[in-house]
Parts: sequence; structure tokens; C-alpha cells
Amino acid sequence: MISELGQERADALRRVAELGGLLADLEALHEPDGDGECPACAAPAPCLTTLLLRGDISSEQAFGALRDAEVIDLARAERDCPPVPSLSELLAQPTRGMDRFFDALLGLPPRADRAS
Repeated sequence: MISELGQERADALRRVAELGGLLADLEALHEPDGDGECPACAAPAPCLTTLLLRGDISSEQAFGALRDAEVIDLARAERDCPPVPSLSELLAQPTRGMDRFFDALLGLPPRADRAS
């Protein structure tokens, strides 16, 4: 029985070490960058994830903060974007840069019609 308790204690300590490593990895992902923002959340530091990891706020408080956050209207954002050209329109565009590249690769002199 004592040896079983010792084994269970060793297993528990190993699990604590694993969870500590996981917690450290999560904190590193949410470490503020030079601009003072969380790179994972794109929010001002400290982000909600960091506050949750440190135990500064409860999950209810985090969900409340998210509910109060501004909702992004994806339909409006899509309407405001310029239309995406079709593949045929993209292929119809002149490729002066590629032509100049291959001329230089082949050692041909630059041509006036491909100067710009």
C-alpha cells in the first residue's frame, strides 16, 4: 500500500509538471509584443486568455467581456471589399516583369516596349 501511494504521488507530480509546462506554453503564446498587444488574440494586453490563465478573472467574467465586445459585421465587410477578378482577367494582364526576367535570363538586351 505504501509503495502504491508512492507511485501515485510520483504520477501526480509528473502530471503537475506536464500541466505546468502546458500553462507556460499558453502564457508564452499570449505574451504581449512590442506594441503591447497579444499576438494570438490581437487585443490589448493583458488579453482575456492571459487573465484566465493567471486566475485574475473567472470564466463567467471572460464570457461577459466577450458579450460586451463589439461584434464584427462580416456581411458588411464583404460588401465593402473590391470584387475579386476572374482567372481569365488575371491571365489577360500583361506580364512585363516576367518578360524582362526571361530576357535577362537569356541574355537578351532590354526592349523599349518592356521598359515599364
